[in-house]
Order: sequence, then structure tokens, then C-alpha cells
Amino acid sequence: MGAGVEIMEHLLNVIIGIFVGMIGTLIGAGGGFILIPYLILVAKFSPQTAAGTSLFMVFFNALSGSIAYIRQKRVDFRTAFYFALATIPGAILGAYLNSFLHSRLFNVLFALLLLFLAVRTFFHKTNNDKKEIQEKKIPGQETREIIDAEGNKYEYSFNLWLGIGISLGVGVISSLLGIGGGIVHVPLMGFLGFPMHIATATSHFILVITSLIGVISHIAYGHVVFPKAIAYAIGAIIGAQIGARISAKISGSTIKKGLAIALALVAVRLLTL
Repeated sequence: MGAGVEIMEHLLNVIIGIFVGMIGTLIGAGGGFILIPYLILVAKFSPQTAAGTSLFMVFFNALSGSIAYIRQKRVDFRTAFYFALATIPGAILGAYLNSFLHSRLFNVLFALLLLFLAVRTFFHKTNNDKKEIQEKKIPGQETREIIDAEGNKYEYSFNLWLGIGISLGVGVISSLLGIGGGIVHVPLMGFLGFPMHIATATSHFILVITSLIGVISHIAYGHVVFPKAIAYAIGAIIGAQIGARISAKISGSTIKKGLAIALALVAVRLLTL
């Protein structure tokens, strides 16, 4: 009886991981923003163990999803390298600061961040006009041209130094809140000028590095509940492949609006606790 219940619990956690991995990969966010509220509200985890356990799942989700996005040729590797490098010191600092968070403060900080990003993401329009891109000559401004596996061409311009600065902050938020950083990185990359499909794929690739550093730090602090974390990770690996396939079939605008709605729903729930 006890063994049967335990097996059912592990299966449920794998199913949760599949759902979280699918949605997280679809919007390039890793899925931590979904798992964190579940762990706190339903599983009654502390903010610290919720962050560490979630980030463990996020790493495997990001790894699986990145493999799919690399095959689709939608990852901006050059930019990902710079942004990922900037997130590393922030991820280490965030794991340390997490130890000082209290439940209510954690919920409010997380919710306010998500609400802000939800509004900005829903109403923000990325301008990728080729002529305007070519006219931008300010320091740090870079242009990219990517052709994916299906022949879709993406041309965009962004400020590299501003992106690096943002990524440093994303690293802190990522490890501090256990959300992987993608839920913050994707909308911010959209504001910088990245097409949504490139932003989600590149953000997911960055997550592999960021979440790994964060997970190592959280393990050192004893914040990872391994039995549940492993089950979530197994599900997330499967879900990530599904999410990447769906992403290839829908528009960037649809992904952006779905991201904004998901952000708002989670934020409102956390603020009503």
C-alpha cells in the first residue's frame, strides 16, 4: 500500500514535470515560474527548498529544450555566450541571498516582478524593420541575421552591453527565486529587439549554463529535495521536446501573449495568499 502510494506520487510528479517542461520550453522560461508556486502552495516547501528543487528541474528542462532548438537553428550562440557569462556571478550571489528570504517577502517580490513583466510583454511591440536596423550605429549596437531550419529569416538589432548588464541582474533573480531566469530574460530580450522565436531559443540555451551554476550553489546550501527534483526533471526532459515542437508551429506574437498571461495569473495567485 505504502509502496503503491509512493509510486503514484512519483508518477504524478513526472506528469507535473512534463507539463511544466512543455510550457517552459514553449516560452523559453525553463518552467520554474510554474513549479515554484506549486511547490510553495501545494507541496508546502520553504522558499529555499522550492527554489533549489525547481532550479534542478529547470536545468534538465533547459538542456532538453536547447537540443531541440539547436536542431531548429534558432539559437543565437554568439549572444548566448556573452549573456550566459554575465549571469554566472549573479547566479552564485542569488543562491546565497535566497537563504535570507522569508515566505511572504518571497511571494510579494516574485509576484511584483511577474506583474511588471506581464504588462510590458503583452503591450510591447518589437520593431525589426531592416532599414531601421541598418541605420543604428550607436556604441554596443549589434545586428544579427539568422536563418532557421525551415528557412525563416530573422534580422534584428540590439545593444550588447545593455544586454550583458541585464543578464547580470537576471542571474541574481534566477538563482534567488529558483525560476531559471528565462521568465525574465525572454521579455527583456524582446524589449532589446530580439524576435520572440530567437529570444525563447537563445534564452533556453543560456538557461543551461545559468541553472547549472545555480543548482550547484543550492545543493551546497542543502536546498534540493532530490526525490521530487529527479521526478520533475524526468518529466521536464520529455515536456521540453513537446514544447519546442509546438513553438515551431505558432507565431511569435502568440508566444508573447501566452507568456504575458501566464505571468499575470501566477502573480495574482501569489499576491492573494
